[in-house]
Amino acid sequence: MQNYTLTTIQLSEMLEKRVPVLLLDVRDAEKFLSGSLVHENVSARNVPYLLMKEQDKPLDEETEKLAQNVQIVTLCTTGNKAQKAAALLREHGFHANALEGGLTAWKEQSSETK
Repeated sequence: MQNYTLTTIQLSEMLEKRVPVLLLDVRDAEKFLSGSLVHENVSARNVPYLLMKEQDKPLDEETEKLAQNVQIVTLCTTGNKAQKAAALLREHGFHANALEGGLTAWKEQSSETK
């Protein structure tokens, strides 16, 4: 079985190399507004996992356009919901991985997150 997660180090390297990525914070809007992953080369978009699950397609049209031909990285607090969201996106044909350990791990590894 393939592991569809990225470590914080792998994600940091992708961002530094300016690999085209779309960061999707899958937490609810309230948590997203309290802070998400911030990096000089990319910013996270908020697409709550519950919304993804309830709709016919997981992404709105604008986000779907941004998701074409890029690596999607899903984020949440600890990584659990992000893994479910990434699996859902893969079922719909997107290239999606979850950030292992979530924003908690990112904050421990990096001071770039607000």
